[in-house]
Amino acid sequence: MQLEHTFSNYKIFRFLFSFALLVTFSVFAGTEGIRNSSQIVSAFILFIYTGISFLTIFISRTTIFDTILDVTFISGFIFTDFSRLKYFSILYLFPLFFSGFSFRSVYAYTVSIITIIEYLLIFTFYNEYQQTGYLNFVLNSFAFIVITTAGIKLKKEMEKQQRYIKKLEEEKRESQLYKKLYRMSAELAHEIRNPLSSIKAAADLLSEGNINPKLINMIKEESTRLNRLLSDFLLLSRPREAEKIKINVKDMLNRIVNLYDKKGIVKLNVVGSPYIFIDEKGFESAVSNVLKNAVRWAENSVVINVYGTSEKLFIEVEDDGPGIKDEDKEKIFDPFFTKSEGGTGLGLAIAKKVVMENGGSIFVEDSELGGSKFVLIFPVGRENESNSSR
Repeated sequence: MQLEHTFSNYKIFRFLFSFALLVTFSVFAGTEGIRNSSQIVSAFILFIYTGISFLTIFISRTTIFDTILDVTFISGFIFTDFSRLKYFSILYLFPLFFSGFSFRSVYAYTVSIITIIEYLLIFTFYNEYQQTGYLNFVLNSFAFIVITTAGIKLKKEMEKQQRYIKKLEEEKRESQLYKKLYRMSAELAHEIRNPLSSIKAAADLLSEGNINPKLINMIKEESTRLNRLLSDFLLLSRPREAEKIKINVKDMLNRIVNLYDKKGIVKLNVVGSPYIFIDEKGFESAVSNVLKNAVRWAENSVVINVYGTSEKLFIEVEDDGPGIKDEDKEKIFDPFFTKSEGGTGLGLAIAKKVVMENGGSIFVEDSELGGSKFVLIFPVGRENESNSSR
């Protein structure tokens, strides 16, 4: 939450303030001269507090003890020379407001009570019970409670605002999800309607006695296309939990290249003998869809570069085709988005789904060959993952 980081630099500000106060006091003492032992004690307290403030910077967590440290320092500083330093009681307001803003109410008010008790002890020690002195104590105590309450109220208001903003963001995400779902449904209906229309037209002609091999082939082709479309859509929409096995990446890619490189334009470069623990069918589907896209758009060359580390496997597929426009790069993985005639627009969406489900990432950028470069990054996985259940 952003609220948790609002005062993340509190300790740094505290150190800078205490250091500045120490320097100011030193300059004042150097100019006016130290006149009594109380000034020596004040300087000593400032020095100790500045040192502690510096050390606490390296402790990431901020607790109630930080604010108790602050109010105790202020009390000690004022105690050394109450008649001259009592106006520094305004400094109490900063740690009290911070405690109210940062901690639970019971802890915040505990700091307030400690502050009031310390301030009362100072009054008692200096016998400040004259009418104005008593009024000063009451007003200061009231101010301590009010500023703590203000911090608590502000915290609640900010939390309320953050919950409201979070709710709006969730509603916006849901709205975008529904819009995407509606668009996908419309695209799917459109893609299904085309082959069905062709099948119906061919069936009508056949029913009229027009026996034509072309009509029969049309029915077969459109049925095959429709079946492929629905199969791809089911693969995209259904969560896939399959057994992860150890795969020799080089062997797998050689099989994929031999299957889809009908033009003989694919060059495979594999560094070493990388392997990966992954769902075999999912991995093959992801790489195949990216390679088919590259082969479809390439003019003369497709290059696959494969390399890895102990944690990651990198597969780069680039071509010398026309490339992808910048405005289309954000849409390229959306279902049914395609620039290819006869394509379903599901291949790259399936590739992204498989990569993301396996904890990897995929993105597209411009290739030095002149076309596009798709980069697939998979976590290598571990042997104990190979026995994951379906």
